[in-house]
Amino acid sequence: MSELFRESWVLITGASSGLGAELARQLAARHANLVLTARSIERLSAVAEEVRTRHGVAMHVISVDLAASDGPAKLIAEVEALGVAIDHLVNNAGFGSLGRFVRTRPERETEMVRLNCEAVVCLTRHFLPGMIERGRGGVIQLSSTAGHQPTPFFTTYGATKAFVLSFASALSAELAGTGVRMMAFCPGPVPTGFQKAAGLAITDLKRGGLRARLSMMEAPEAVRRCLRAYEDGRSVYVPGFVNRVMTLATKLAPRALVVNAAARSLSGGGRGSKT
Repeated sequence: MSELFRESWVLITGASSGLGAELARQLAARHANLVLTARSIERLSAVAEEVRTRHGVAMHVISVDLAASDGPAKLIAEVEALGVAIDHLVNNAGFGSLGRFVRTRPERETEMVRLNCEAVVCLTRHFLPGMIERGRGGVIQLSSTAGHQPTPFFTTYGATKAFVLSFASALSAELAGTGVRMMAFCPGPVPTGFQKAAGLAITDLKRGGLRARLSMMEAPEAVRRCLRAYEDGRSVYVPGFVNRVMTLATKLAPRALVVNAAARSLSGGGRGSKT
């Protein structure tokens, strides 16, 4: 196992459940000290206690809503007050909403952009200079296979993840030679609370045919592959053979065909909320 994270400080957003909680578990197993943040202090504290008891690493928890206009600034102020240097940032927090765009709640769509894009930019911009000055560390940006093509009925979410993918890819090039890493992690469906919040039942994904079932990956395996790719210095990583083939196909196939296929897959509606 790589020593990249040993005795470093890692800030994980959206750490109260799903991929965020699993990231906390596996990073602590790599002897990283953690700053965990999410909206729910109860769930966040439960994850922190579990991880601290099992691995004995140093831990801080911060309750903040990064979808609020002042959320990133509040988090930055609280992290600065801790007096720890963040070596690795994991921008994991995010949510989606499934349904016809004109029927979604406008305030939720703008909240999604603030959380999935604006908070990512704010936190990356704040912590990156310190990493560059120290010549180590880096950022894992949570994108998605949805960021590789337009996603009708998942319209804003797919667009935000395309932003994250482009943002991370460009920064990876800018950071060449600095000793600082930047990776866009682009998983396919991972059974967590995200699907329920987005209005997409995981049972629907499982009934979506062989391709849908093969593209799914459980959270522990997705995180294991994510951290290994980051340790290997990857700039963009899509876990799973089927997911990699699908994302490659979206680049080679005519755009209209890709969009129409996504529309057929995601039509059915629903609406989502934050995770």
